[in-house]
Amino acid sequence: MKKKKICWPVVFIAPFFIVYGIFNLFPILFSFYISLTNWQGYGAMTYVGFGNYVSLLKNAAFYKSVLNSFIIVLEAMIPIQSLGLILALLLNYGIVRIGKSYIRNIMFLPYITAPIAIGLIFATLFDQNFGAVNIFLKSLGIIKQNVNWLHTESFAKPLVSLVTLWRYVGYTAVIYLAGLQSVSSDIYEAAKVDGASTPKAIIHIILPMLKPILIFQVTNGIIGCLKIFEEPYMLFGDYKGGVNNAAQTMNMKFLDTAFSAGQSGYGAATGYLMFIIVMIFTVAYFGIVNRIGDD
Repeated sequence: MKKKKICWPVVFIAPFFIVYGIFNLFPILFSFYISLTNWQGYGAMTYVGFGNYVSLLKNAAFYKSVLNSFIIVLEAMIPIQSLGLILALLLNYGIVRIGKSYIRNIMFLPYITAPIAIGLIFATLFDQNFGAVNIFLKSLGIIKQNVNWLHTESFAKPLVSLVTLWRYVGYTAVIYLAGLQSVSSDIYEAAKVDGASTPKAIIHIILPMLKPILIFQVTNGIIGCLKIFEEPYMLFGDYKGGVNNAAQTMNMKFLDTAFSAGQSGYGAATGYLMFIIVMIFTVAYFGIVNRIGDD
C-alpha cells in the first residue's frame, strides 16, 4: 500500500485562506445578502431583493451625503497635497537647514495622534463660549460676538476639511520627502548649472520624476476623503454631521442607517453603493491619469 504524499505548500498556505475566508470573505458575502433583506440586526430576515437599493437611490439624504463627501475631497485633498509637497520641497532642497529631523517628527505627530484627542482639541478650539478661536478673533476685532462654529451649517464642511488638513498634511509631506530623497541630487544640481532657476528645475525635472509618488498620494487622498468618517464624527459627536446633516459623509450615512436607525439591510445596501461610487470614481481617475501619461 502506497503512502499518500502530503502537499506541504498547501498545508502551509491553508491557514491564511481559512482565516481570510472566515474574517474577510464571509462578512463581505453575508453583508451583501443582508443588503437584499429587510432586517433590523435581530430576528427574522425578510428577503426584498434589490428593494433597498431602489429605495436608497430615491433618498435625497443619501445624495446629500455623496455630495458632502465630494466637496470635502475638494476642500481637504487639494490643500493637503499642495502644502505637503511644498513642505517636502522646502525640507529636501536646503531652504530649511536647521533641525530637519525634529521638523519631520513634529509634522508626523498629528497623524499618529489618537482621533478622540484630535476631536477634543478642535471641539474645544471652536467652542462657542470659551473656544480660543473666538477669543483670538474678538481680540483682533474681526468678530464682535462669539460664533457658534460647530452648530452653523455653512461652517460644517470647512471645519471637517480643516481637521483633515491638520491631521494628514504632515504625513503627506513625509511621503513626498521620501520620494524626493530617492531622486539623485546630481540631477537637480545639473539643472542649476545649465541655468535653470529653482522653480523651473522643480517643475520640469523633479516633479515629472516624482509622478508615481504623486499618483499614489492623490489616489490615496481621494479614496481616503471619500471614506472619511472620524473627522466629522469627532467634531460633531454623532452620525449626522452637524446641523441639517451639513457634513454627513457616505460613511456616516451608512453607520447612521445601520446602527442608529436599526435598519441593517438598508445600511448594508448603503455600504455597497458607497463602494460602487468609490470604485467608479477611482477607475475614472486612473483612466484620466493614464490618458495624460500617454499624451
